[in-house]
Amino acid sequence: MVMANLGLAFEWLAFFLLMALGVYTMRVIKNEKRNYLENAQEIIFKNFKLLTPRWWSLVDTGNENEICFKRLDTRYDWEARFIWITENSDKDIIELFKEKISDRRILFDEENSVIHNPSDFAEKDLIKSGKYEMLRLEGTATADRAERLYYDAFLIRDIEHGHYMYAESKSSILNGLVEGPYFEEVMLRLEVVG
Repeated sequence: MVMANLGLAFEWLAFFLLMALGVYTMRVIKNEKRNYLENAQEIIFKNFKLLTPRWWSLVDTGNENEICFKRLDTRYDWEARFIWITENSDKDIIELFKEKISDRRILFDEENSVIHNPSDFAEKDLIKSGKYEMLRLEGTATADRAERLYYDAFLIRDIEHGHYMYAESKSSILNGLVEGPYFEEVMLRLEVVG
């Protein structure tokens, strides 16, 4: 009888500890969202200023035309890449975007993907200037016909020069829900340097 009561007490203790850990985790995530802009780090990449969360760690890519961020403080399977491409392309931005996604061997799930056309960004200061155009595609996808992931990609083109930035956030499907909103904020808050 005493052993049964002791076992029951241990189970309740484990349950309450698990609940406390869940509450603590929710508070940490809530504070990250609240403090993101207050503590954002400014990263200058080519023509743009990126306001990135402090918990994103810059990882060396060995390429001056590419930067990569990862979360090194967790075990999240997530990364964001920003790639500056100087080839002049006079292709329609939608065709150019399709090409870049195809080059990366990403196949989106039609039922779980959202396409944001250039007109969806017309009210953003970067686009209002008339110097840039932007396109976005996000959702669940398959990479290399095997890896399931959550993929969010933007293409921002300098209309005058034809140069563009391809930005992507790639993660496991569950981790995309954690870092995805921050990636979106970084992209929607892009500012031109100078």
